[in-house]
Amino acid sequence: MEPRLSRRALFGRGPDPTSAPPAGPPLAVIAAHCLAETGAYCRTCGDACPEAAIRFLLQPRGRARANVDGDRCTGCGECLAPCPAGAIQLAPRDGDSA
Repeated sequence: MEPRLSRRALFGRGPDPTSAPPAGPPLAVIAAHCLAETGAYCRTCGDACPEAAIRFLLQPRGRARANVDGDRCTGCGECLAPCPAGAIQLAPRDGDSA
């Protein structure tokens, strides 16, 4: 007779004991609909970041691209609320970076 799975195990509720532990705090990720990407002057996430992990790199035609320094980002989430476009989310870090 095969062991029966509980509903919780079947539908993925609860931690998976076979998965690797998280690689550290989450990392801020900036989506393509960021206002700076569309040409607007917006630096609210960079101003709100206490670790100065978000920098803006100048691109052609006066645009700037938001860049998150993974070594400085602590995953605190201080950049999420000030973003007027809601273009920032916290994502798990890759397990490759050590």
